[in-house]
Amino acid sequence: MTLTNPSSASKPMLLTSVESAVWNTIYAELEVALLRLDLAHLSSPTMLILHDLLDTAVRQMHHTVFIQLAEEDFGMLVDGNSDQLEGLYAAEVAEHGSQNVARYCLQHGWHVALKFPSFTDTIAEISIPIQFDTGQCHASKLIEALGYQLEINKQGGPATVLTLKKQAGKVAALQLGSLMAESDSLNSVQKISEKLGYGTIQFSSVGEVLAISNAMLSSVKLPLNSDAINTFCNAIPFSFYNDIVWGLALAEQSGTFENYRIRMRISSQENVSVLFNVSGYRDEQAVIHSLWQVVSFAEGSGSLSEGSILSEARIHKITRNYVPQLVEEKAREAVRLGKDSLTNEECAIAVLFCDIVGFTSYVESNASSESIINTLNTILRRISSSVLRYHGSIDKFMGDSIMAIFRDPAAAVYAALDMQSHAADINNLRSRAGQDTLRLRIGIHWGDVVIGNVGTSERLDWTAIGDVVNTASRIEKNCTPGSILVSQVMRDTIVPMHHPQIAFDEIFQIKVKGKREELSVCHIKQPEI
Repeated sequence: MTLTNPSSASKPMLLTSVESAVWNTIYAELEVALLRLDLAHLSSPTMLILHDLLDTAVRQMHHTVFIQLAEEDFGMLVDGNSDQLEGLYAAEVAEHGSQNVARYCLQHGWHVALKFPSFTDTIAEISIPIQFDTGQCHASKLIEALGYQLEINKQGGPATVLTLKKQAGKVAALQLGSLMAESDSLNSVQKISEKLGYGTIQFSSVGEVLAISNAMLSSVKLPLNSDAINTFCNAIPFSFYNDIVWGLALAEQSGTFENYRIRMRISSQENVSVLFNVSGYRDEQAVIHSLWQVVSFAEGSGSLSEGSILSEARIHKITRNYVPQLVEEKAREAVRLGKDSLTNEECAIAVLFCDIVGFTSYVESNASSESIINTLNTILRRISSSVLRYHGSIDKFMGDSIMAIFRDPAAAVYAALDMQSHAADINNLRSRAGQDTLRLRIGIHWGDVVIGNVGTSERLDWTAIGDVVNTASRIEKNCTPGSILVSQVMRDTIVPMHHPQIAFDEIFQIKVKGKREELSVCHIKQPEI
């Protein structure tokens, strides 16, 4: 991805990939444009529109470039080979994502240009170097609902310009709701149930199925006959009767339940399971009325768990502290953009490694005298607070060390200085208590990485990958205890930013594992303690 300086509305952002750290910048520029047009209240849905248009445009450009490459480099003609070419493209995307095609686009001047001109009623303008197929976009309904207009201008040659505009008098405004009449409410609920295929089942308190709706059978693709009813009833697992039917029959309270997940396997549909979300209540005659919603069809056992969604919420509360902060942050961004997975991201970042020097030997000699876990967590908690204070993200903990990433190289240095300051405070207290001092060793490097999915479907990490990460680790290993060692690349990136609080020592060379040439590094000067 190439991105020009977006500070001026006259300069476009040039995108060769959307697998990059570009969306926060686009969102910031969009907010400025919408504020000018008095549309700030529509920033989130407008961002969804831009995301859809840009994602579609870049994907279509990549497809065109790949086909062109196949023709020019491999001599494959499009005519008569379209299926084979599509297969090759699908394999390329599955294996490498957009990385290789995006790199070719960057090297050969292919890009989608986005700008926010200051024209009256214009929100954004997107220039695409190919004939754009609007049929692959999903945002047309939202564009219409917000009162926007998308103008499509076919330029000379293959290029297309999309202009997203505000239509005078048609822009959606925030409105206060009103109370719905009871009859309208019931009618709306009925239409929702019909539209979404919700089914209903009534159970007796002893577990008999008293009645089942047509929609219930249709939702699992069964015919409307008595044999199908028997097939469905036999597929309801024992756990549902135990947790809900008999449980509600014994309950003294209101007898309501919500969001209970149940997985069923229909005997006529081999290896296919259906996950339902079930809610309902017990009436005065102890009849259980239940509303069933299909959540997913899946081959095999499926991945969404069964049981009460409240239990799932409790499990999430326990496990969320074990999920890397970066993953949760990007997952929220993905949901905001309408995605259901994390995509690879290419960007320039500062990678920081921090290690507690000699902690292994400390554990061996102090295992019986104090809580090793408490000592480790006290130090890591201080290190983590420094990362968060300077807007970094913790990538992972590795025993007594930590890896963090920063979008701003200067912020990484400020965080490192803060860590060493905290370490000095902790060691002063430990020294007064007659305990061993524990010193930090910090190494930082700056450069391009890919932040992406590593692992298998059973266990995935979303982490930074590349030579920058390995080099940062090697720099940390060469750092003297209590110091901060950075690469010359890192230094040369920060110096033009004019941070007078950051002072560098002389540059020197070190030999690091895996590098044939010596690496230029320097220490960060720390305040006298």
